[in-house]
Amino acid sequence: MKKVLLLNAEGVQTICLARSLRMAGHHVIGFCNHKISSGYATRWLSEKHKTPDIAFCPVEFNNYLTNYLDHNVIDLIIPLADDGAEFLSKNKEDIEGKYNVQCAVPKFEVFGIANDKQKLMELCERYEISHPRTVGLPPLEQQEVVKSSFMDTLRAAADYVGFPALIKPNKSQGAKGIVKIENFQDLIDKYKEIYNVFGECSLQEYIDQPDYYYNVMLYRDKSGGMDNYTIIKIRRFFPLKGGSSCYCETIKHALLLKQCQRVLDVLNWTGFADFDVLEDKKSGKLKIIEINPRVPSSFQASFAAGIDFGKVFISDIFDSSILQFEYKTGKQVRWMGLDVMWFMFSKDRFSFKPSWFKFFGKDVSYHDGSFTDPWPMLAGFFAGVIKYLNPNYRKAKFKS
Repeated sequence: MKKVLLLNAEGVQTICLARSLRMAGHHVIGFCNHKISSGYATRWLSEKHKTPDIAFCPVEFNNYLTNYLDHNVIDLIIPLADDGAEFLSKNKEDIEGKYNVQCAVPKFEVFGIANDKQKLMELCERYEISHPRTVGLPPLEQQEVVKSSFMDTLRAAADYVGFPALIKPNKSQGAKGIVKIENFQDLIDKYKEIYNVFGECSLQEYIDQPDYYYNVMLYRDKSGGMDNYTIIKIRRFFPLKGGSSCYCETIKHALLLKQCQRVLDVLNWTGFADFDVLEDKKSGKLKIIEINPRVPSSFQASFAAGIDFGKVFISDIFDSSILQFEYKTGKQVRWMGLDVMWFMFSKDRFSFKPSWFKFFGKDVSYHDGSFTDPWPMLAGFFAGVIKYLNPNYRKAKFKS
């Protein structure tokens, strides 16, 4: 039995990962920023702890974690959100050395490239991996020094990327801060607001995509193998203009898989990674837009497809051989809390196929709970309503 600590365990990905680890006989501890959340509500956590928020109270969180590790023996720490993954990667050597615990993240020199959208696009450019045209925008502080130089740099970026385009924070999660712009004046007007909230940004080519996008989950083991993967076609998402999956289907796509595997090989990545990929409606080209360097909210799709990444983590880190699973396509996975929001706002609520009202079936499962673990769905829906009512959240997520 291993003792496994999950950071940022408030998300829906906690449910399936904790279930996998518990059913394999391990002791699973959840560190949650919020009690009213899907992760905190699941019955699969052996222990639940309300902690300081890693993003907003990093010193307090570090003290909390250090105190916990001082008094408890832990074998493995797995982060479930970007801020927890970044914290763990930055402190990986210190934590592993002091507490004899394994941290399921790459070292920071590798992690930092994947976690920074601009650096990832530069890597794709260098190795001729398909991606949207992207260029870093100058920091606003430069405007105060030489305004003409700042405007020239903005103009050069706009000329390279073209319009329409997206202003994208280099570090954010859940599509926060991304705003579509139509012309150069839009760029001038909106960049300052985004920069002041999120920091460094890039200007990226706008991909006119179909009404779906792809997500690729990969585990690159210590020997460089990538036999365990999941590819999903995300056909409903919320917010409607680009958000998290609320309905997806597991598929196979050899070219897409090869493209993402090449990125991890170039990075010499070790561990789990999650890719978002868009398809250009005109050219049909698949373009990698980002890597989430941790397990995503759509993680249940892997388990529905027969890939038990919980066991993969354990076998790669502690055992001598990697488990391999039979991959299944055609599995349909919903996030009911978000899917209700999609239904409320989408004009396709009654025309979408398969029907939104198909709640059950041998190929249907849910990110946010099940009959045997119903509380996460209720807690997550309530938390989602509270979040949606927050004007700052809507401002960050719902920009056109």
